[in-house]
Amino acid sequence: MTKRWLISATAAAVIIASGVYFYSNDHSPHPLFETVHAEKRTINKQAIAVGKMVPAHSVAIKSQINGIVGKIYVKEGEKVKQGQPLIKVRPNPTPQALTDATTELMQSEASMESARQSLANLQSLVDQNIIPDNYDDYVRAKANLKARKAEVAQKRHNLELIQSGEASVGSARLTSTIYAPIDGTVLNIKVEVGEPIISTESSQSATEMMSLADMSNVIFKGSVSEHDAALLRQGMNATMTVAPYPDMEVKGILDKVAIQSETLNGSDGISGNSFDNGFGVEISHLVIPEGMNLRSGFSATARIILKQVKDVVSLPERVLKFEDETPNVLLPDDSEQGYHEQKVQLGLSDGIHVEVLQGIDDGQTVVDNSMLGDSDD
Repeated sequence: MTKRWLISATAAAVIIASGVYFYSNDHSPHPLFETVHAEKRTINKQAIAVGKMVPAHSVAIKSQINGIVGKIYVKEGEKVKQGQPLIKVRPNPTPQALTDATTELMQSEASMESARQSLANLQSLVDQNIIPDNYDDYVRAKANLKARKAEVAQKRHNLELIQSGEASVGSARLTSTIYAPIDGTVLNIKVEVGEPIISTESSQSATEMMSLADMSNVIFKGSVSEHDAALLRQGMNATMTVAPYPDMEVKGILDKVAIQSETLNGSDGISGNSFDNGFGVEISHLVIPEGMNLRSGFSATARIILKQVKDVVSLPERVLKFEDETPNVLLPDDSEQGYHEQKVQLGLSDGIHVEVLQGIDDGQTVVDNSMLGDSDD
């Protein structure tokens, strides 16, 4: 009897347990969804400019005479003062140029001697009171001699410059040594001793021998998309990240936006035609963090604040669900699906978070639509 009772009790327990299991499966809670909470934050709409850090004022050093680099007095990175010698250029005239200059000097000297003799002849007539001292030929002879002397001096200076690169004109000293036009730092030296150079007077492009810059005044130069350029104006705040210092930020003010596009930001990859013109921008008045040593040419990215809203209800853009062009969010509920759609009105977006003007409140829970996959279809 006891054995039969145990068997009956065990069977009853199995039946009850099975019923509870199937009941529990039929009435299990809805699957849990990934959710986020609406929160207040500051949202910035920004324009992105890509460029580099450069000195605001730089000077390219070129020679006024053709020749050969004779001596370099400075090194790259050296700080120089205005008037300090930089490069000595040694003239390297062609045989033809040297012959022409010598011949021209000899011809001028011959003309001067002829003019001197003509004046001497007339002077003797004046001394004998044969002609007055205001006689036209006598006056012209004196003027002609003075002109011939000036011509000889000019030809002699030309010959001296061709031969040595040095000459004196009155109290002025002409030299082929190039001096620093500004206080600054030598950014680069592009020539070597013995290298031939082309002067600024040549019909060809003159040789740039080195460049100087005032490194105490560094600015950002870059390019922005034409879509962003339309929204930019002087005085906007900007924040720059310099490649060698990714964890540090440089603050600045937008100082210039180009009127004319000169660069192309992209290509369609098929025809090679640009689909977005780039406009140059300059950012100055930089606030450089302590410990940052800026060098000319450091690549940098600037973020220029176009518009800003503070302390507004926001959501990550990924949680939104669009029907046509209408934005919705999914709010959890007790329905069989576990959520329902709620239309929202959006405001400013920074590409990651978006301002929500209407539809939800601060702190409200929203289902993360990006984590649903195709489960909501």
